[in-house]
Amino acid sequence: MLRALLDEAGMSNIELAGAVVAAGAEEGVHLGTSATTVRRMLDGSQPRRPVPRLVAEVLSRQLGREVSVADCGFAERGSESADTYEPLDGAMRTVIELSGDDVGLRAALLGSVPGRRIGMADVDGLTENIARLRGLDRRFGSSSVREPVIQLFRRGWNAVAHGTYSERTGRALLSAVAQACWLAGSATADAGRHVEARRYSMQTLTLAMAAGDRLYAAHVLSHLSRVTAQHKVSLARAGRNMLGRNDTPTLAALLHAVEARGHAQLGDHSAMRESMREAERHFARQAEEPAWLSHYTEAELAADLGRCLRDTGDPEQGLRMISRVVDEYEPWRVRSRCYVRTDLALTHLARDDHEQAASLGEQAISIATTMKSDRMVRRLRVLHDAVRPLTSRSRPLGDLDDRLVAFLAS
Repeated sequence: MLRALLDEAGMSNIELAGAVVAAGAEEGVHLGTSATTVRRMLDGSQPRRPVPRLVAEVLSRQLGREVSVADCGFAERGSESADTYEPLDGAMRTVIELSGDDVGLRAALLGSVPGRRIGMADVDGLTENIARLRGLDRRFGSSSVREPVIQLFRRGWNAVAHGTYSERTGRALLSAVAQACWLAGSATADAGRHVEARRYSMQTLTLAMAAGDRLYAAHVLSHLSRVTAQHKVSLARAGRNMLGRNDTPTLAALLHAVEARGHAQLGDHSAMRESMREAERHFARQAEEPAWLSHYTEAELAADLGRCLRDTGDPEQGLRMISRVVDEYEPWRVRSRCYVRTDLALTHLARDDHEQAASLGEQAISIATTMKSDRMVRRLRVLHDAVRPLTSRSRPLGDLDDRLVAFLAS
């Protein structure tokens, strides 16, 4: 029953899991639902409430018709405990089951490691290493950090699974491991391994929730919404509901900006404008922000909002907003510098300004050649698809097309 509904809805196990987690978060319920949990449901497992109801609600929204709990193959009261939120045991089970054999992680987690006392100094060391690898990733791409960060994730998780620590230290440690898991997923996506990257993303959400780190869990939901377009609005709202009054100005702005992108894709201009205003209002507030959120600067916000305007038929205003910040990215933020120039090139194409589009496209290619990044390649493929039909009537675009072909072939 459930398999047929998933096929009809066009949803993968991971997408259903993410949507159920988001729906639960909207109600203030923190779930550990994962792709593995969904597979168990498909095999006949009966999850505990409220998961059956949430699955039915998610599928009802996706299909545009009423889907009952019984339609999904669930009894009204589930008896299995596989989907309850268990702060540490649930996280451990999820990491072991979803990790597969990536760099021997399964063997490491199931192996025998002598326990030792973990203190905040150990957590601080882990956090500093994550920040160092994050900087390398932004500057040089996934090839420079993927293996080291997975090794770091492994060591951090071994400390969680086999060490001894106070409750305060344990939560801080689990939160740091969540950050390492997210970076591993980001680097995996940048290497073009998107199925594995989604697994890491779901692991990260479970780990952050196990740590009681609502800020980071909301941050993860915002990024999940960026890769799951049909759930952009609901996941962004779930992130805000998860935060309640414990938000930070930048994270609130990010979530509203993501929601604005979702409204733009759905063609709801009024809701998009309202979300944009809320994003700008929150960003103007002043407060201390977590270090892992330092990437979301005023330039990133302006680029996000400019894309909203461009995608809803207002390329002029979108161009002004993005152009205002194009030179504000630090030299080491290679991917962002490439992305924003590609976006500007596409915006100039929409205005039939071929010379500017070609110039910005050339700049984006030059930046992209300095690092290995599947995400940058995919952005430039989008630009190539937009440029190619116009090359016969534009020499600048013809030259850009030649460079794009050469770059993509390499």
